[in-house]
Amino acid sequence: MEMRYWPRKPRFPIIVDTGRDLVGALSGAECAKRIAQLGPFDTDESMPVVDATAEEFGFYPKMMVISPLVTKKRWTKTEVIALYNARKKPDAPESRPVSLSNRGFDRVVHELVQLLREP
Repeated sequence: MEMRYWPRKPRFPIIVDTGRDLVGALSGAECAKRIAQLGPFDTDESMPVVDATAEEFGFYPKMMVISPLVTKKRWTKTEVIALYNARKKPDAPESRPVSLSNRGFDRVVHELVQLLREP
């Protein structure tokens, strides 16, 4: 199923928190593919999506829609790294919040997406 956006797209790369796993994606097609691999979801409650600009979106799995209409609007670099470390696979490397002032938010998200894409 194709990923849809309403009323606008997030800026890729993005990280989707499904509640049990994190999905990192560089494009909408990749996001839809990775989410489909996780199987169907029993809920249509909003799942947090963090884009490259630190804005939070909501993912609604039954409709396959990503929307910016959520309560929390901004993430910090430390928050997104903590989310990754809390949900990463046991054999995945931990991300350390070092030299954050030297890296833009988009770079931090891109690095985490690369870690999530590793087999």
